[in-house]
Amino acid sequence: MLSITVHGGAGEIGGNKVLVENEDTRLMLDFGTRMGFESDYFAEFVKPRSNTVLRDRLILGSLPLIPGIYREDMIRPSGLDKIDPGGRVLDEDSRLLDLDGLVTYEEFSEEDGYIDALFLSHAHFDHVGDMNYIHPDIPLYCSEVTKTLVETVDELTKFKSEAISMKRPRIKFRKSGMFADEPYINKDGRERDCITMKDGEWVSVGSMEVKIIDVDHSVPGASSFVLKTNGEKVLYTGDIRFHGTYPLSIDEYVSKVGDDIDVMICEGTRVESESLITEKDVKQKIVDEINDVEGLVFVDFSWKDTTRYETIKEACEGCGRTFVIDARLAYLLNELGERPESDDVKVFLKRRGSALYSPDDYGRSKHEYGYSVDGSNLDPSHYENGLSALEIMEEPGDHVLMFSYYDLNQLFDFADEDGKIPYSKFIRAQCEPFSDDMALDEERMINWLERFGIDFEKSEPDIPKGCDNIDCEKIKPVMDRSHVSGHASRPELKELIGKLEPDTLIPVHTLNPEEFENIVPEDVEVLVPDRGKTYEL
Repeated sequence: MLSITVHGGAGEIGGNKVLVENEDTRLMLDFGTRMGFESDYFAEFVKPRSNTVLRDRLILGSLPLIPGIYREDMIRPSGLDKIDPGGRVLDEDSRLLDLDGLVTYEEFSEEDGYIDALFLSHAHFDHVGDMNYIHPDIPLYCSEVTKTLVETVDELTKFKSEAISMKRPRIKFRKSGMFADEPYINKDGRERDCITMKDGEWVSVGSMEVKIIDVDHSVPGASSFVLKTNGEKVLYTGDIRFHGTYPLSIDEYVSKVGDDIDVMICEGTRVESESLITEKDVKQKIVDEINDVEGLVFVDFSWKDTTRYETIKEACEGCGRTFVIDARLAYLLNELGERPESDDVKVFLKRRGSALYSPDDYGRSKHEYGYSVDGSNLDPSHYENGLSALEIMEEPGDHVLMFSYYDLNQLFDFADEDGKIPYSKFIRAQCEPFSDDMALDEERMINWLERFGIDFEKSEPDIPKGCDNIDCEKIKPVMDRSHVSGHASRPELKELIGKLEPDTLIPVHTLNPEEFENIVPEDVEVLVPDRGKTYEL
């Protein structure tokens, strides 16, 4: 009997956790962080406690209480039995090192856990962010590019999924000093087996067969999965679009998926949006904006979005400007075998450490010194061939600089004696804020831009219901975007579902799952899932 449980992504955008079961085989499709839910509780200065994070998140409800998948060491670090009971220091019998109803991977079975494999559609945090809690003996399947991106993000940022390489907490005892013989938690490494798949490849896991399909999204390496078992077929779209630069039409996608889909688990981020803007449209808009600027152009987009990188690179080439990119993007491109060698693309050399542009300033951010971060064997290419603020401002009208919220303190080095950056413009080439924290960040960014005299396009602000004073100080300015979403629009979803004609459609990754009732053919049943409820199909 085939059954499906949506543990995350039901009535929310992101946090996808979809369990598909048949006989004694269970597969988990994505295991991402519920970003919206967690933003209601956590913020910059209120974070989950690092050594109690699994228990805390389970109690909070941001993680589902599924038996036989979670790591014992994230609840009870190994070596607790060496702590003498009876003092203030917690020992293995403490209720704070347990959780009612939790059955860890180790407790579930000595041979096999509750699930047989993880399948990851792409490397966005709302799809991969919680995988480190799942026991590393459970293998992960994904595309080669997704594996590279997960590893690169973990290597270069503090927002680590640790889906593949994770830390194992262990009790150690101080050997000397004031607290000699006292326990503390030390962490060493552990690896998950990650099996990469090529477009169209099938793998067998237990009683199921799974095919991967390369798709277009706002990060490279994104995939859909088709699952076959007992003559039934399930399609999990992951996050998908058909208006980017990846050469995949709806008809081509339908051909890859094949006929007779019984269940379609479909993302619906933009199920209410009629917009059909393409990446080609974005490129033309950016070209037009660059051509209207006499001085330096700043452009903001995610360093993981290699499609947007290509778009802006082509726009810069057409406008005769050098594209100066973030070192993280340069490092990622190198890992993907697309190292930027052209004089048309340079790397921005930020002021770090002592702020002297000394090679030693980059000791804590080695990827900003060069492409290699292998200890003492450093590649100095960014340091030697990159561009500093001083070099860019020698000919500001010849450059377009990749620039984000986290780079704002670099603006001081571009300013003239009056504290301004004349004839400059900022282009926002990424999505709108989707949380209160992001909205506040954008307000701060606007303050910085206005303070340094950097021009930017404004959109019509959202007017609160009942407000008739458009000049009210509480109505904040909103930036215009040169951006296209990473998700399919309503017309694209309608066409896709109409051509696949699944028997049952389960909407996930959407705030408006009921809206699918209005776009599916009459003979398609829309099953709006409740989070954590199992449906036998």
